[in-house]
Amino acid sequence: MQKLATARTLQTRLTTILKTVESEFGHLSDEQLRWKPAPGSWSIIECLQHLNLAERYYIRNLQHKVDQLGLVQTMPTDQILASDLVGRTLNWIVNPETKLKIPAPGIIKPRSSVDLHPANVLAQFLEIQYLLRDLLDKAVYLDWNADKLSTIFGNWLKIRVGDALQMLVSHSERHLNQAMRVKKEMDTFAATNNNL
Repeated sequence: MQKLATARTLQTRLTTILKTVESEFGHLSDEQLRWKPAPGSWSIIECLQHLNLAERYYIRNLQHKVDQLGLVQTMPTDQILASDLVGRTLNWIVNPETKLKIPAPGIIKPRSSVDLHPANVLAQFLEIQYLLRDLLDKAVYLDWNADKLSTIFGNWLKIRVGDALQMLVSHSERHLNQAMRVKKEMDTFAATNNNL
């Protein structure tokens, strides 16, 4: 994969995520956003809050790397992307196609939906996703293979910038799919109860 083409693809995927969240969840009531299909499962708003917690950490680190670039460059250098074991593993774990369910680490586990303010969580989610999409314009000036970010697991475990960016978008897609399943179950539950 080439860096510049991957950056464009990631921006397109982020635009799709943003449009989906705004169209599917923007009109829902607080009660609907907090609804859970079963005890122990996440609501729509908990899915989005989980993403807020996880992605805020990486985006701050990415923003710091971009800010260190200093001089304005006019043409980014393209490169062939290479993943290492950390990147491949983390990307596999968050890939929407991966069926394995791994519990979220405590640092990025959302509070109960009753403790969350849905409008704030939605606004933060959209802000973070727009920021990431915009950061991709500047991140292409980084070396996606050599530059690394610390992971949420600590400074001792680092991930390449290219792997991190792909992981963030895949992670959003994975939990957006989860939130969409919750919405579908909620719609089915409401239709069944209205027919009784």
